[in-house]
Amino acid sequence: MGFLRTIRDISRAPVERSLKAKIRQTYLGTIALKRYDQRKMTANIAGCRMKFCTFAGLSLLFKSIFVGQEYFFKASHERPFIVDCGSNIGMSVLYFKLTHPPAEIIAFEPDPQAYACLEENVRENQLSGVRTLPNAVTDKAGPLSFFYDHENPGSLHMSTVPERMSKAQRTVEGVTLSTFLDREVDFLKMDIEGAESSVLHEIAAANKLRLVREMVIEYHHHIASQTDDLAQLLKLLEEQGFGYQLAAHANRPWERGAFQDVLIYGYRK
Repeated sequence: MGFLRTIRDISRAPVERSLKAKIRQTYLGTIALKRYDQRKMTANIAGCRMKFCTFAGLSLLFKSIFVGQEYFFKASHERPFIVDCGSNIGMSVLYFKLTHPPAEIIAFEPDPQAYACLEENVRENQLSGVRTLPNAVTDKAGPLSFFYDHENPGSLHMSTVPERMSKAQRTVEGVTLSTFLDREVDFLKMDIEGAESSVLHEIAAANKLRLVREMVIEYHHHIASQTDDLAQLLKLLEEQGFGYQLAAHANRPWERGAFQDVLIYGYRK
């Protein structure tokens, strides 16, 4: 049922027919463990060769972004400006360029191994109009601690929040997002493993959140099991003139303080 449900989800994906066919072909090939180069750590994703850190990470990114359509949006003009915070190997960047080829994109990724893949994937697939930056998006510019797992390169759980990933630590350079928002942002994507609330408050304090038309934020609920502050983030969006939709998965039976990913789609009203 899972395989058939995925194929059905692809057929319903709100993208053009040619891309839909490429997504289906990728799922039947790469995600079925049939078409990837394990030695070179590359895979054919929707007709493009993508360098990856681990196949598990690649598979999860493909299913959420290409099959799940987490970052689909309809641009109001031909050349949308997209800000991608937490790009990892660039699967989201590839999706944006396939759905909006003329798009101009700024992509942030602080992990050196994931960033190396991101740079190579942008270069080798000739994804024009993409600016990559090896920085962590934060609320204060400067050096900061970045937590990662040396046994899981490019992990999707790497974070500036120690409770999210506490196995190993390195120093990376942090930048404030408001510095880069000098015009209207058609789409803001943010998956920064626990720093999302502080970054959104930073750009709001700089009077830059008003520049964003649409966004998808991955909110990491209960990184600290006793901390409940989702209401503060939603209040900020409401005060800044945004409507929103929420998507979340919860295991049953209920468990107090359990970690939960919550997708927040925000749109200017």
